[in-house]
Amino acid sequence: MHSALLTLFALGLAAPAFAAPARIDNGAAPSEGRRDVQLEEIWRAGGEDDEIFFGSIGAVQLGVDGRFHILDTQQSCVPVYSPDGEHLATLGREGDGPGEVRRPGGMFLLEDGRIALLQSFPGRIVFLDAGGNPAGEATYQGPGQEQGAFCVLNAGQGLPGGELLLLGIRMSFGGTVSDQTFFLSRCDGAGKEKVQYQSKGYQINYADFRLDEGKMDFLWNRFAVGPQGRVYTAPERNQYLVRVLAPDGSVEREFTRAYTAPARDAQAKQTATRIMEGIGSYYPTPLLGTTVESTEPAVAALFVDPRRNVLVQTGDPGQRDPGVFCLLDEFDAQGRYVRQLALHCPGDPRQDGLVVLGGNRVVVLRGALDAWLTQQAVAGEGESAAEAPALEVICYAMP
Repeated sequence: MHSALLTLFALGLAAPAFAAPARIDNGAAPSEGRRDVQLEEIWRAGGEDDEIFFGSIGAVQLGVDGRFHILDTQQSCVPVYSPDGEHLATLGREGDGPGEVRRPGGMFLLEDGRIALLQSFPGRIVFLDAGGNPAGEATYQGPGQEQGAFCVLNAGQGLPGGELLLLGIRMSFGGTVSDQTFFLSRCDGAGKEKVQYQSKGYQINYADFRLDEGKMDFLWNRFAVGPQGRVYTAPERNQYLVRVLAPDGSVEREFTRAYTAPARDAQAKQTATRIMEGIGSYYPTPLLGTTVESTEPAVAALFVDPRRNVLVQTGDPGQRDPGVFCLLDEFDAQGRYVRQLALHCPGDPRQDGLVVLGGNRVVVLRGALDAWLTQQAVAGEGESAAEAPALEVICYAMP
């Protein structure tokens, strides 16, 4: 749901010398074959019949107490649910005061129990305590950048010791041109960058405002945090490659899988175009055109469980058996491709979001794409944005 932007951005400082990382190149088939997993519904919220209405969901987090925190980016709040689905509270609200945000793009939980809300534009980190009370603020400060300089914050995760993993965009302006740098960085608790894991540059010309999916591609949905603060990324759109990074930024290991991304059909290209139009709505200039890729991404999302096993969701939404929502490739802590999980539950991965959480919990966001496009006032051919079905959150146990 979060897309974006272009070529590798070289750091001005000399990079430290690291030993060559271990690498495993896996074949196309897992060593233990395929496992069919029937997801067991625990609770659901939202939808047509619930008194709780979700606008657009930007993140779902599971606390150590088993409570689910759901970021509603449209309503600038965080509904909180018990392990069995009871609505306990709604934290946060829209505004510019202490503990308030406008259109937050991301949310994550910290070790001390605080909730971090990432206001996208202008970039601002707002902390709440577990009860929803204001608990401080921070702003991202990049290399050579004064605190509070212009940036957009899209997503993040909490790291050990109160540090922050932030993903966003640094921006500078000159005439009709905006130079953007996408980044994924480890920052201290005040937002000051300590390690930059990956970056990429992209330039927008507002005099001829067009967006290119391939050039805007970055780690938007392709990063996760594992034990001991390791960061896992899928750095390339068109390559099935997972990289494991130590807290200091060194690459500990890489692993791949033999995989050919499928070609997009007309419907998939239309969906990609609508997503690009949705991104274009964030900008102050009318969008003149878009360019989308001819294939699906090799990796759509990745998740890490407490054992350091990695689950990879490919960009291939098709070729599913009846009743299968999606396929997840499972790799062990060394990067060996051990099994493929076929998750059985209702839904369509082209329209619905998937979040794999700790405690064997999986959340499916029914209607996630339509809800986001509605928020951006982007409708499909022959329909209005108001026709999108009500967004629904369904929590499952994964045996």
